[in-house]
Amino acid sequence: MRILYFSDNTSNHNRRFLEKLISFKHEVYFLNLRGSRPAENWLPGGVEVVRARTAVPSAATPSQCEQFVPEFKLLLKHLKPDLVHAGPVQTCAYVAALSDFHPLLVMSWGSDLLLEADRSQEHTRATQIALRAADGFFCDCRAVRTAALSFAEIPDERMVQFPWAIKRGSFGPDGPAMPKERFGWGHDTFVLISTRSWEPVYGIEVLLEAFQCAHCRDSRLRLLLLGDGPESDRVHRFISDHGLNSFVATPGAIVSAEMPCWFRAADAYVSCAWSDGTSVSLLEAMATGLPVIVTDLPSNHEWITDGENGFLASAGSPEEFAIQLLQTASLTPLERQAISERNQSIVAERADWDRNFPELLQLYEALVASEVVTKS
Repeated sequence: MRILYFSDNTSNHNRRFLEKLISFKHEVYFLNLRGSRPAENWLPGGVEVVRARTAVPSAATPSQCEQFVPEFKLLLKHLKPDLVHAGPVQTCAYVAALSDFHPLLVMSWGSDLLLEADRSQEHTRATQIALRAADGFFCDCRAVRTAALSFAEIPDERMVQFPWAIKRGSFGPDGPAMPKERFGWGHDTFVLISTRSWEPVYGIEVLLEAFQCAHCRDSRLRLLLLGDGPESDRVHRFISDHGLNSFVATPGAIVSAEMPCWFRAADAYVSCAWSDGTSVSLLEAMATGLPVIVTDLPSNHEWITDGENGFLASAGSPEEFAIQLLQTASLTPLERQAISERNQSIVAERADWDRNFPELLQLYEALVASEVVTKS
């Protein structure tokens, strides 16, 4: 099958999809709406990059994305794909819908439907057009599925839902860990880890305020704040202004291969995101056996039962997150062990990337077969 995978970023999420598609011996082409070249060694072997003359800037509105439609049509004419897999909804899926190509598989990135769809009338209209043109739809959680169905009627047999999960055995409590001594922290400290990008949607400032409050009450607390992003100046300013340099480590963006070591260095995981689908970093933390503190969102309810395998706090509330950070730090060894076993079991049962991915390929095949029948 010849597949055109159309996205607007070169994230690890996209790389994992491309890697999986090529492993099933499909002919895979990658088109980046932003026009930026992938970093060295980012592109999986066997995937061909489609070069476009037009580049749509980051944060472009749907109407700005429309300028890419004429070139997209020309690329389709040249490549002749059997199927287009496109997302996010208001950018790539919208462009693909305007091209009138079928079969079209629309993939939601979570925030595109949970946050962006209601940003403006323009975004709402683009969402409707993209989803109504979709022959198939893929999402990672019930919350996103419900949001999609509020814009278009998509038959159940044309929808696939599973988390953007993790490779079996890639994360776990056993194995090498980043030593606490690297940051000048003692063995008696309690280390929290955050791996979300430093973008407004992920509530990094909420996390820092919560950590400062909790640290004032429990001096054992430390924070591994991995990542980078547009909030970088504000993050470093907050850490400096509040005298947290000795208690918060900011090692920057970490390559995927090293992430298990960083998770094993932590005692708990925290995310203060304002909006989320199924977070891969949450699943990575659970697979490592960590207790988790996350925002009280419908998507997180699918994985976390408050007080049983993690803790929930209201979006935008440093006070609630501080309480839950302290609650997690006060768990007994037996309580931590019970949570660790529970979270590892949940991920093994429900978030196995290798076991779930064939569901998407089956939908591909059904859409292509249906389109062949329609054309004939």
